[in-house]
Amino acid sequence: MHPQKPTRRKIPLMVAAVVQPVSKRLSWMEALLIEMRTEQDVKLRKIDKLQLQIDELTEALTRKFQPLT
Repeated sequence: MHPQKPTRRKIPLMVAAVVQPVSKRLSWMEALLIEMRTEQDVKLRKIDKLQLQIDELTEALTRKFQPLT
């Protein structure tokens, strides 16, 4: 004889959706966009500094290895 499996009661799945006002959702989106823009500005400043360093190094190397004529 097969062992009897315990049976569970079937509970209907209910999805509770809490609807936020549109203005609140929009303010969240706006705050997220502002935060993303701030992070983007930080990254761009770092990239600009690195690009400046690369340009300076390139100039120094071209001056150092420039053939004498």
